[in-house]
Amino acid sequence: MLEIAKQFKDDFGTLDRKAVFALIYAAIGLTLIYYLKDPKYLNLLLSNTSFASIGIEAEFPTSSNLYGLLWWCFVSMTFYFVIPAIFVVSVQKRKLSEFGLAAKVEPGFLRLLGICVAVMLPIVYLMSLTESFSSKYPFLQFYELDANIGTTLLIWELVYFLQFFGLEFFFRGFLVHSLKPSLGLYSVLVMTVPYVMIHFQKPIAETFAAVLAGLFLGWISYKNGTIWLGLVLHCTVALSMDLLALYHKGLLF
Repeated sequence: MLEIAKQFKDDFGTLDRKAVFALIYAAIGLTLIYYLKDPKYLNLLLSNTSFASIGIEAEFPTSSNLYGLLWWCFVSMTFYFVIPAIFVVSVQKRKLSEFGLAAKVEPGFLRLLGICVAVMLPIVYLMSLTESFSSKYPFLQFYELDANIGTTLLIWELVYFLQFFGLEFFFRGFLVHSLKPSLGLYSVLVMTVPYVMIHFQKPIAETFAAVLAGLFLGWISYKNGTIWLGLVLHCTVALSMDLLALYHKGLLF
């Protein structure tokens, strides 16, 4: 038994520790997001406190599911951004600008963004006409006809965008640039696998599109050291998806 333990230590001890941590953390972090996003955990956390009513509303929504979604975004940001960022700064002693947050944009940013949006929006519109799309989007659901849709939608979209920041940092920033020194361009391919897997519960067309998006946006970050194109593109597409879904359901106008 001790011999096996020694071999295990010797084999893994030769690996790049930054890459090892990034991959193991990805497995643990994504697992925790998947399970802890359930609003029942917020209800459990807030029970017997002065905020207990928020937890109850999150797990058993009456007007909208906004509280549950806010909890999902909080959990996502914690494991997508907060914990990896703390590790990068405090343990690795590196700057976040080295992980996709450089204060610069990709060369030809606006032109490249315009091309991506011009390609994606017609596809999003066609997808919005399908049953699988309408059954999935928007994540924000209203259960009362007199719900304050405008204010609730604005709060949701702002928090939704923040969640995309965490997502882009985790996949295109933290994973790509943690794996880059030891794997080179393979880091983009490795990152794309779990990125696609988080789309498994979504419409199949969107899941396949995530393969191309993961490769392209990962390559952009690999080459230029920034995640801003992916963030702006993600937010633009997400907003258009929500607005189209609400429009087709007669809740927007």
